[in-house]
Amino acid sequence: MKTLRSTLKIISLITTLSLLGGCSLVDLENPPAEPEVESPIGIPQTEAALMTALTNDDNREWRAVTFSLEGLGIQQCRRDDKLVFFNDGTYRYDGGETLCGGADDQRIKTGVWNIDFDNLQLVFDEGTSIQAIATVSGLSDNRIELLGQVDIFGQFLDIRGIYEFAE
Repeated sequence: MKTLRSTLKIISLITTLSLLGGCSLVDLENPPAEPEVESPIGIPQTEAALMTALTNDDNREWRAVTFSLEGLGIQQCRRDDKLVFFNDGTYRYDGGETLCGGADDQRIKTGVWNIDFDNLQLVFDEGTSIQAIATVSGLSDNRIELLGQVDIFGQFLDIRGIYEFAE
């Protein structure tokens, strides 16, 4: 019986070490360099033009090119994220294969969105506990830059994401 326990402990230790060896830790003091991605220039002149750019008059899938969080730099776990805007005012967010943890704890999220054109903002899930606001700081033919803030343990940190769609 004692030999069986010892064998199980050794197997557990080997399994744990194997799993840990496959993990990669993020060095918070030396985050990876942010890829060279040019911010899009330009802002749509009308709400209708912004809606068309976001949805292509039906739906449009945007993929993250870069995403950074104040103080931590580029968030590699966001680089496989996709956001689909539908012109009926709904969205679908796919966190990709690599989730970041915390609020990013499920791969697929859906909800509603609308445009606050006077402030060049996209409002997600307005009036709910998960309401989020992103400011459109630039828009080009196939690229959009969104700025916002996220509450992490009571501290608001700036976020910046650049997304693009493929034709």
